[in-house]
Amino acid sequence: MSFSLKLSAVITLIILIAVATGALIGAPILREKYLSALRNTLVANVDGIIKLQVRDQKDVGEDLDRIVRSSRLVAAITDTNKFRQTAEDELRFVLKRAGPRSSFFFMDANGFFTGRDEAFALEASIELAPVLKRISTEPITESLSLYWPVGGEAFQFILSPMIDDDEHLGLLVFCFPYLQLDPIVLNDNSHLQVGLRIEDRLYGFSLNKPEIDAAEIALSSSSGTFEKEFTMDNQEQIAYSHSIVKQPSTELVAITSLAPLYAAESILLWRMVFVAAISLCVGLMMTLYLAHTLSRPIADMTIAARAIQSGDYSVRVPVRDRGELGVLSRRFNEMGEGLALRDQYRRVLDAVADPEIAKELLAGKLDLTGRSLDVGILFCDIRGFTTLSESMDPRRVIEFLNCHMSLMTQVVYEHGGVVDKFVGDMIMVTFGAPRPSPNDAQRMAQCAQAMIQARRAANEASSSPIQIGIGCAFGTVVAGCMGSEKRVDYTVLGAVVNLAARLCSIAPPMQVYIDAETNTRNQDAVTVALEPLNVKGFSYPILAFELQS
Repeated sequence: MSFSLKLSAVITLIILIAVATGALIGAPILREKYLSALRNTLVANVDGIIKLQVRDQKDVGEDLDRIVRSSRLVAAITDTNKFRQTAEDELRFVLKRAGPRSSFFFMDANGFFTGRDEAFALEASIELAPVLKRISTEPITESLSLYWPVGGEAFQFILSPMIDDDEHLGLLVFCFPYLQLDPIVLNDNSHLQVGLRIEDRLYGFSLNKPEIDAAEIALSSSSGTFEKEFTMDNQEQIAYSHSIVKQPSTELVAITSLAPLYAAESILLWRMVFVAAISLCVGLMMTLYLAHTLSRPIADMTIAARAIQSGDYSVRVPVRDRGELGVLSRRFNEMGEGLALRDQYRRVLDAVADPEIAKELLAGKLDLTGRSLDVGILFCDIRGFTTLSESMDPRRVIEFLNCHMSLMTQVVYEHGGVVDKFVGDMIMVTFGAPRPSPNDAQRMAQCAQAMIQARRAANEASSSPIQIGIGCAFGTVVAGCMGSEKRVDYTVLGAVVNLAARLCSIAPPMQVYIDAETNTRNQDAVTVALEPLNVKGFSYPILAFELQS
């Protein structure tokens, strides 16, 4: 795919992402603001209705509390007709204020006693009896209010206990039907319906039977004060409920449609689509211009990058302007120069230092300040090198040494050793610096044996056989970069280094001498103990061993 097509795709994707992000962010914000305003409206209407009902309930309750203490009503308790007439007289103002369908009845310990409308009062008392038992097993001693359906219609009941000289005579129950409110028209022209929910059943709503059933099922998992969205008659609705009576569970519920919200979201979506279409057209025109401006410098850098990848660090790209692309081109050229210099340093470093040391140095992992490590030291020296070389041409001497050192170095690398330095015809090898491992002593012993075997094999095919001696020691050394401010070497220092060098100098041709620590760490090796050695630089005899193949 060409650069211009890629750029077009990227800009198109960016625009689409921006529009989608705007829709994803804008739609929830719109929804939250709408629901917040709607929630405030629902709460305000419900709270207003509850306040009116509480005020009316308080007035009726105060009247009933006064009436049940009337001596006339208490005196008439023994005669049902007289009691009904007296109660009718005492409650005439309350009944008139509550409406023509309001009623009352009296319940004693045996159940229904008498009432205004005998048939309705009997049915209401039968419906109410199990509710009262559920509320309290003891006689009710304080006025209370509750809602309960009678004949499929919700009624409000206000119960006032009649008590004479601490004797509980019964309950005077005043009741009236819950007044169905007309739908409230909101600011978005949607209609808010308010009704009751008594133990999962809805009352007082101007809804048909299927709609009532759907709303009851949707709200069945909630109770108390809550806010819930649900589907009714294929339309999204929102319900707000406020608990007004705990027993039996009764809430005042307000339900309204969310159709205006979805209409607003649809308008927002189409506006986003329109903005996206305009943005895409503008973006495509900008893409053509940017592609023409950017493609040529990028193509130059692509070709140059391929050349650098193949190892040609001399390639450079032309700087075509002074803007960002020009700065990028100059930085690219500087990068090429830096890579060329780094490659040159790496080749030189690989030639003068062990690859393991060079790798650690370039990676910045080498501790240049020095540290104590348990390291194995191996010295390998050519026996009689002066005699061998004195009759050789200098160039032949160098070739002779290089061939021998290459062979020894190959063996060292195969056993994980690090070539510390070459000193004339001697090679110094470390095992455990710069990176220690648990089997450094074992690898060192195996490497020493392998060097002897490799040298013997090479001697069989050489006209100038070489005899070597090897000394090995293991112990604590100081490892770090040492030298002057302008020239340093990574090496190791310590008595162990001196011991390995001394053992190398006294080892017979094609033999390996090891110290006691190396012998201890190579339990499976075949060794022969030597007589204690008096070694230069050590004030005590050294216990050494001959390592046999």
